This record gives sequence, C-alpha cells and structure tokens, in this order.
Amino acid sequence: MDIALSGIVLLILILPGISFAKGFYSGEFSNQYTTSDFYNLLINTLFPSLILYLLSYPIIYLFNYDFKFDILLGLVSSNDDVIKLAIETIEKNKIAIIIYQILINTIGYLIGNGLKKYVLSESLDTSYDILKYKNIWHYIITARLLNFEKNSHILQNDTVEDVDFTHIDALVNVNDQTFIYKGVLADYQLAKDGGLDLLILTNAQRKLISDSRGSYKDIKGNYIILKYSDLINLNLTFIQLDETFDSSGNLISVVARTIQ
Repeated sequence: MDIALSGIVLLILILPGISFAKGFYSGEFSNQYTTSDFYNLLINTLFPSLILYLLSYPIIYLFNYDFKFDILLGLVSSNDDVIKLAIETIEKNKIAIIIYQILINTIGYLIGNGLKKYVLSESLDTSYDILKYKNIWHYIITARLLNFEKNSHILQNDTVEDVDFTHIDALVNVNDQTFIYKGVLADYQLAKDGGLDLLILTNAQRKLISDSRGSYKDIKGNYIILKYSDLINLNLTFIQLDETFDSSGNLISVVARTIQ
C-alpha cells in the first residue's frame, strides 16, 4: 500500500513537469521526451514541476482554495490515521483537485512548447550547450549545424536563415543495384533510437550510378520515401531562391543558388 501511494504522490508532484517536457521536446525532439533514463527524466521534470507549483500557488487563492502539501505527503505516512485524514480531505475536494491538475498541466505544456519555439527562433540551442537538443539530424538537415561556433567559419556570405530548402543527393542500394536519387527534402522521420529512419523527397529523379552517360529520370508521384538503412551515402545542399522583381513589383525570375 505504501509503495503504491508513494508512486501516486511522486506522479502528482512531477506531472506538471512531464507536461512541460512534453511541450519542450515535442515534434522532432520527442525521442528525448521518451528517454528510458529514469534519473534524468526525474530531474528534468521535478524542477519544472516545483516552479509551476510555486507560480500557481498564489493564483489558486483567487478561487478560495489552498494547496496543502502536508495532505498530499500524508498519503505516504506510516500513521494510519494520517493516511485516512489525507484520503478523506482529497475525496472532499476531488473536483477542485482534478480541475487544478488539468489547468496546471495544460499550462505546463503550453509554457514548454512556447519555450521551445523561442529557443529555436533565437538559436539559443546553438549558443548554449544546456539547451542543445540531442536530435543531430535536425541540425544537419535544417543547416542549423552551421550556427554552432565550431562551424561558424563555413558560411562567409550567407546565414542559415537564408536557406529556403534542402536538396538531397542520395546513393541508394535497391535490389543489389546502386542508384543516385536526388530531390527536394520535404520531411524526415526518426527511428525510436533517435537515428534517421526515413527521408521524404519531392520532385525526385534517379539514375544508375554505373550508367555514367545516362540522364536522370523523373520519378512519378508527389513524394518518394527513402529508407536510411538503404542509403550508402548522403549529400545535402542548402539552397536559397534569389527573386528578381521589376519596378512594378512583378516577379521576373527566380534563381536557385547554394548558400556560401
């Protein structure tokens, strides 16, 4: 009984932090949210939970409620009378407790997701190691790897913000034949271990690498999906579209160029 109640108390205490982490590690960074390292998960969710509880503590008084941690901790007491009193108190206020938990967890998720967007928009994750995400493929495919200080010498005239799309050249093994696939990267998917699983290309073409004189052939369809396990090599080119307008503001031409 004590072990089960202790687990419930711990879950309630860290639940807002779990919601915060769900927001901060959403989308392409979700593999960090589902980490199997219990210690890191506990540390990464406990502190956000405590902060959210402290921030919400004055607000609940607006609804004439009080958050009593002693009642919650009473659930793990060795005294049967204290446990009984804690359960009775929780039972009397269960509707308010449920509403409070829904609100604080929703707010936790929204704050985490908002912080993620701010970190990415300001490139804070490429400036401070503590904010760096573990999804290396995100940084490679989006060219944001070039924002790290050790790579700052690579771009002389442009910035990562100048990238309009990523062009892919992939050496792929298909039925014991080797093809070069090329196209515009539309999306990608990670495997459960955080590695790259799929590449999704548009405007794709391919040719046999052994056919040196052959030309690329268009691949019919809107998308083609390449499995990472079939890739032999991968080349990424970051492209900017330079647009030219006339004096009336009409688009004259669009020229694709590699960022430098």
